[in-house]
Amino acid sequence: MRTFLQTTAGGTFMAGEAMTFVVRKDYAEYIFKAGKGFYGIVNFLFKGKNEVMLFAGWGTFFKRITNHADVNKLLQMLEKPCPQVIDLMTCKSDYSLVTLSNNEMGIRKTINTSTSRSLIEIMGDPIVVEEARNLVNYCLKLFREIHDHCPFPGWKQGLKEDL
Repeated sequence: MRTFLQTTAGGTFMAGEAMTFVVRKDYAEYIFKAGKGFYGIVNFLFKGKNEVMLFAGWGTFFKRITNHADVNKLLQMLEKPCPQVIDLMTCKSDYSLVTLSNNEMGIRKTINTSTSRSLIEIMGDPIVVEEARNLVNYCLKLFREIHDHCPFPGWKQGLKEDL
């Protein structure tokens, strides 16, 4: 899996397209252009019968929360400056934090859809594409909130290291 925000050196990767698909061995990806040289990547996986999962990898960034000695105190400190982080960590968001079997952490959105269709039909479904785009936008807002308002300098540095 690839992390949510990638940079590329030189040139336009998607030749003017706002989004592209990449099919890999065990999963597929949506790649959205987020800005000059920046791309939002959402991984697409089959989760179960008639269910798919969209996943935006954040590397080890969220271990700053899950490995904290006093998570409740940490969440209280983040309540005012980072309300989206709080919503994500307390399951009040439409998205959830997940750790995959390879220990990669990220944000997911599960979608009910007919999995009897082909991979391309499911990935091209306007509802699934829109949810993938919404996940990228959510991650960008979360990134910006942490970057601009988080009171912990290590977290801001972690955005550069992990994403």
